[in-house]
Amino acid sequence: MKKTILIFVSLTCFATIASVGSSMAEEMLIQDSGNETTVNISALYSSGFLGVAEAVKFTPPKAGWILDSVQILGWDGYEENGTLPDERMICMEIRDENLRLLYRFTDSQLPYFTFSGMPGMGVIEVPSLPMNGDFYVCFYDRGAVDIGLDWNKVEGNSFFYDMMTGELIPAEVGTKNSEELIPVNWIIRAAGR
Repeated sequence: MKKTILIFVSLTCFATIASVGSSMAEEMLIQDSGNETTVNISALYSSGFLGVAEAVKFTPPKAGWILDSVQILGWDGYEENGTLPDERMICMEIRDENLRLLYRFTDSQLPYFTFSGMPGMGVIEVPSLPMNGDFYVCFYDRGAVDIGLDWNKVEGNSFFYDMMTGELIPAEVGTKNSEELIPVNWIIRAAGR
């Protein structure tokens, strides 16, 4: 009988540990088509303004979802066998559904977006932030980084965010040889658990 109880308790503990471990798996929130292969150098954009961010709205999969990092497809123009680009400052903010600031990160672009000859996915870790409602990731490229954009399956969750006015403007960019603006998704993703 004691052996049966010991086995039962052991299995229960194992099942509990396994379920906690699986609930800790990282989950990626994506508001673009999810296909980086459609993005090339001609599909990068920089607002170039200090107070204007490329912003993406996310909805967490559950209340209390924890944001751990942000991934941004970008490039600072570094070419293989070239000299490093000038160091410039970038900024990223996490804002709640009412656009109140939750977290601000500022650093050089070099550790995150200096990829040899092509864009890459820059990862910016954030302190664990619990999200209980929609939130925005706002990235101020400040002319230092071109951000990946996607015009496939535009979701309407990408914006320009004006820091001075607090206004969100739908993300639309011009194309070569045309004055027409095309709606886009910024390739900015949120990772958490």
